[in-house]
Amino acid sequence: MPCRLIISDIDGCISPEESVPWDFDPFLEFCRQVHPAATGQGELPPMTLCTGRPQPYVEALCKILDIRLPVICESGAVLYTLKDNRACYGPGVTADKITGLRAIRCFVEEQILPRHLGTLLQFGKEAQISVYCPDPQVLPGIGKLVANFASQRGGPELIINASHYYLNISLGGVDKGSAIAHILQEFGIDRAHAAGIGDTIGDLPIRQHVAFFACPSNSVPAIKEVADYVSPYPMMRGMLDILKRPELKRE
Repeated sequence: MPCRLIISDIDGCISPEESVPWDFDPFLEFCRQVHPAATGQGELPPMTLCTGRPQPYVEALCKILDIRLPVICESGAVLYTLKDNRACYGPGVTADKITGLRAIRCFVEEQILPRHLGTLLQFGKEAQISVYCPDPQVLPGIGKLVANFASQRGGPELIINASHYYLNISLGGVDKGSAIAHILQEFGIDRAHAAGIGDTIGDLPIRQHVAFFACPSNSVPAIKEVADYVSPYPMMRGMLDILKRPELKRE
């Protein structure tokens, strides 16, 4: 089926998740390919982003890549559109859930961060909490503490999962999948005409809402198992390889 939309994660795909410089040459080539797609002049269909990153970070990438469709931030909790500079909560986010999430944020700041050297909250998030730790082995234990605290206070329901260096604490019923479904419906795009790219467990909702799903070689095993194509190259070089696939050609 012809592709009308590409939905891509950022960390581990477009950019490295580690605190290192981007690989500039392949990124520049990526920009050259994505820019004409935004205006309907290139071979690729338009692209949007679906990430756990906060809105200001994603806004900057939208300007660099000329992405004009709504993008998904904070793993579906926030939607942002560059053309009108509008950010809003994603489907399923309520005032009560935000209040509960703020209590959990205080718990993380007061009870968890002081106990783990180098562990930090990712700034800039409104409806999700991301905890960075240079030692990923610590993250599952932190996740259990957060889940116990939420249970004891009576909610909100949480989805807790780890990427390479981050523990992402998301609101139940709010994820990349619910936001993707919203965007596909808004623009009248069927799943059969959508493609996705991701690299971690948090990208499984992308897989579930697209007909063709690919991943770079640095992806976790669970993602590789469900991918239609696994690139032999990592991160941005893997992205460039994936964009050559016939399944991603514009209709």
